[in-house]
Amino acid sequence: MLTHPIWAILPAAVLGCAAAAAAAPPDLVLLHGKIHTEDANRSVAQALALRGNGIVAVGTDEAVGALIGPDTRKVDLGGRVVLPGIIDAHTHPAQSAQDLGKCSLEDKAVTPADVKSRVAACLKANPGARVGWFEVVMVNPSGLTLTLADLDSMLADRPMLLDGSDGHTVWANSRALKLAHITSATQDPVGGHIERDAAGRPTGTLRDNAADIVSAAQPAAGLDHEVSQLSQALDSMRAVGITSVQDAAVDDHWMKIYQRLYETHRLNMRVRACYHLQNLRVPAAALIDEAAKFRAKWAIDPDFLRADAVKIFADGVIEYPSQTAALLEPYLDAQGHPGRNRGPEYFSQDNLNRIVAAADAAGLTVHIHAIGDRAVRASLDAIAESRRRNGAMDNRDQIAHLELIDPADFPRFKQLGVIANLQLLWAQRDDYIDQATIPYLGTQRSRYLYPARSLRDAGALIVGGSDWGVSSFDAFIAMEHAITRSAGKGQRTLLPEESLTLQDMVDAYTINAASALKQERTTGSLEIGKRGDFIVLDRDIFAIDAFDLHNTQVIATYLDGREVYAANPKQPSP
Repeated sequence: MLTHPIWAILPAAVLGCAAAAAAAPPDLVLLHGKIHTEDANRSVAQALALRGNGIVAVGTDEAVGALIGPDTRKVDLGGRVVLPGIIDAHTHPAQSAQDLGKCSLEDKAVTPADVKSRVAACLKANPGARVGWFEVVMVNPSGLTLTLADLDSMLADRPMLLDGSDGHTVWANSRALKLAHITSATQDPVGGHIERDAAGRPTGTLRDNAADIVSAAQPAAGLDHEVSQLSQALDSMRAVGITSVQDAAVDDHWMKIYQRLYETHRLNMRVRACYHLQNLRVPAAALIDEAAKFRAKWAIDPDFLRADAVKIFADGVIEYPSQTAALLEPYLDAQGHPGRNRGPEYFSQDNLNRIVAAADAAGLTVHIHAIGDRAVRASLDAIAESRRRNGAMDNRDQIAHLELIDPADFPRFKQLGVIANLQLLWAQRDDYIDQATIPYLGTQRSRYLYPARSLRDAGALIVGGSDWGVSSFDAFIAMEHAITRSAGKGQRTLLPEESLTLQDMVDAYTINAASALKQERTTGSLEIGKRGDFIVLDRDIFAIDAFDLHNTQVIATYLDGREVYAANPKQPSP
């Protein structure tokens, strides 16, 4: 998409500046920049003026500069690029923040011996932590099989959990299983699976919602600690330009943490939360009544903290050995032959239809996790049934991840008005793809892995999210991978024909994401009347090699017209 300088549409800018001139001078003016407004014309302006938390003028240096008063703060951008604040449309800040400071295996491919060695190193580095639960995070589950004997050999006298970096796998040693009361008699929870040996005994590997059983047995860290952890995480998010997030799965506990930050004036982030519907076999009316009460309870501030969406997990993850993503055709075995496993059934289609229709009727955005092509189709079918029952509604329903889609379903996104919520940092050749996915799908199905361009060309609205803490929340890394379909220069590509443009990705993390969060009237673009959420970059991302996007640094982040991050606080920004 071409961008147009603001002076190509100068009359509109002049009108905006004239209106601003009739009022008090602006509090802040940015001059001499390349301000990518993300308006309908994707205009690029030189200058921007703010009064309070709102934008009062966008235009040329001359027009906006004429509004400057004696108390106006002036910032010379020196030709630097300004974007609207980054909006992460799928992330888990409250929960993932609690992993900060824990022993981390950094999502690197590991063998059982590697895991044992790294765990031993963590225990040695923290000799004081000899009691209580021991937790290891970001364990790459790709091709990794751990037995209960493996786990107990790492640590036997304390409960230990290893958290998979896929967000859907947890390994628990015998002590943890005992404290969680997981035995041979324990049934699989709805939406989860306890792996067992031939005799029916738990092996220590817990998939999806089964992990919640051991999580519930862990002692609480304490609200003050959890609030501090989240505050630290949000600081890091603002440092890479994030000003709004959609927390993709919350409950009362996580909302209390956000609420504490809000009440103590430390939130400094717009948060839209999705209430996690954990049991998809409960009658739809009861489930959505519960969600509506949750929305009312947590309607704290329409601009900064609300929970008017619901989260549904339609499946798990696709990689071997987990293979909990729902497929239309069975996974292949290690020899490339079709087996019987098509992934689990977490719901009946009829009840999913009822849940989605009831959520839509209640005015709740439906946010569905769907990795496999069967889960994607089931989600689209449920939304189609909702449209049949309710008619077209402006709820901004969305499906996240979309790792594998049958081509027949590409046009349905536009037809049904479903937003494609993509995590394109994953669109690269790595162990997850090469060793744990393609061999078990085959080459034909693997042609449709992370089919971003196919979705865009079929008319789907593309939005960007990170799924942190599963992966980095730095949007510029995700932009690079979405464009190059590679982990870096000189690396192999994953289906380069499915690449997107830089403008596609900037849209995905700004104006499109604002629409997904139902806040495009106030954020997502830099236009008169909108809030002052914007970032200043250290380079012109539109003029560099796409492989260098990951090096992009944010010099300053503004939220509601206030500077909430500066790369060098001792110097005036930028």
